[in-house]
Amino acid sequence: METTLHKELADANLLIKGNHQWLSVLLDDTLLYSRSKESTRNNPGLSLSIIDLPESYVGKTLKIVVSSPYQNYAGLTPKVYLGTTSPMISFIFSQSIPQVIAMILAFVIAIGLLIWTSYILYRHNRIDRSLVILSLFSFVLGFESISEDILSGVLFEPIVHSIFSHLFAILTSILIIFYYQSKMTNYQKWYGYFCYFQTFIFANILLYAAFSDFELPELMPFASVVSVVSTLVTSLASIGEAYKQNRFFTVCSPWIVLIAIFHCMFYIQTALGIGHSIINWSTLLFAILLIVIVGYNIMENIMKIDSYHKERLFLQTKTDLIETHYSKIQTQIQQIDQAKNDFVAQMEELSQLIDANEQAEANTYLKRIVDETRRLDLSLFPTGHQLTNLILARYQEVATKKNIKVDFHTHIPASLPIHDEDFTQLLIHILEHSFRETQAIENPLHREIYLSIQEINSQIQIHCEHSTHYEKNIFSKDVTEELIRQEQYDLMMIQTTLDKYSSSLVQEKDKWVDRLKINISPG
Repeated sequence: METTLHKELADANLLIKGNHQWLSVLLDDTLLYSRSKESTRNNPGLSLSIIDLPESYVGKTLKIVVSSPYQNYAGLTPKVYLGTTSPMISFIFSQSIPQVIAMILAFVIAIGLLIWTSYILYRHNRIDRSLVILSLFSFVLGFESISEDILSGVLFEPIVHSIFSHLFAILTSILIIFYYQSKMTNYQKWYGYFCYFQTFIFANILLYAAFSDFELPELMPFASVVSVVSTLVTSLASIGEAYKQNRFFTVCSPWIVLIAIFHCMFYIQTALGIGHSIINWSTLLFAILLIVIVGYNIMENIMKIDSYHKERLFLQTKTDLIETHYSKIQTQIQQIDQAKNDFVAQMEELSQLIDANEQAEANTYLKRIVDETRRLDLSLFPTGHQLTNLILARYQEVATKKNIKVDFHTHIPASLPIHDEDFTQLLIHILEHSFRETQAIENPLHREIYLSIQEINSQIQIHCEHSTHYEKNIFSKDVTEELIRQEQYDLMMIQTTLDKYSSSLVQEKDKWVDRLKINISPG
């Protein structure tokens, strides 16, 4: 390639970036620069050369002779830039900014992931395989970002630059597919076979380059062909996992597939020996994917922490309910013991009447015992579900203090087709919804709440209604936004909880009654 130089610059320089090519630069017939094949090595590497032009270069013909021992690089045009020293240095750094940012970001993420992995190992005595792979991928991606950067051509020898570039490109491809495999649940086994197959091919390419006369640059097109197949297989597996409700792939598969398509194009260009860019777009796309994956992991951990706090709050609520009603249960147990003793004494007295042949008095006394027993309420557990008993007992006390007449009918087993945390939240919000309106009724005689919880054909049916009497309600005198917000919040939380299950919610509301009908099915 040659051209005539017309523009005059003071202290002019040539910047030439060679891609596995031997280069010679001539000005007319004068040799300015030559980098030719050496006897000790055949690989030209990724070179970056800055050449000073003589002062009398204007009007002369600049000729650049390019040759390469590799077929895929022989026809490529080297990147040539003409300018002065300061703008040339600025240009080198400006071209490096995206890669340097990607490198810094990747290293920071990698260090953060390793710290988090160490914390999990210390706290839970286990190693999170997916986090280890992701941290290694992030580290290797950082090295790949700088290894193919134009600035690294200044820092490293061309052969070192070339080896790092190809080696880290292979490692990033291997690590990312193994990370995908670690997050799969449905196709993990079969995709794992493909991951090991791709690793086997890449390992053989590296070994063949190390122990044969072939150089790694001329073997990389074979790796690119394998990578093309890998992007297609990965895209299909990701879509399949997303279809089967794998949360990670549901969120990340659009990014995985989109970036896989771009990588497929880059790999095809590499395999054909065309389209080499001064910016390594492959690493930038991997950096975007890394940000997406890390963002998902952060959100997943936030959700886990939130779930953990909810579980702790649930257990604390359960403990508080048990402690609150422990004394009441103790009192009821004492009442049962007293009733047993009274019953024994009454039976002894009845026996004495029978022995004395006082039949009429014995019959009268027996009827009195039966009537007293029927009026005696010694029920400790109205239902088999412990939490329901505790919650209803708590609201029974609230109803007594607020002069609210409550009627609770429950018939449910100890095990429900809904998690205890969800059922507790559901029941509390139902009762809060009823108590908030009912306690605002001016006339205590009109404050009534009815609650029925039944298990019928393995379904939980909840029927809750309360009186409203809106024309006599204190809300009509001073309706506040806070009360309305609380009411809407209760109904929203009820619906949110029910959405987790196969369920239905019907609200019937008129001038006198507000009624909720809920049906929860197993599954």
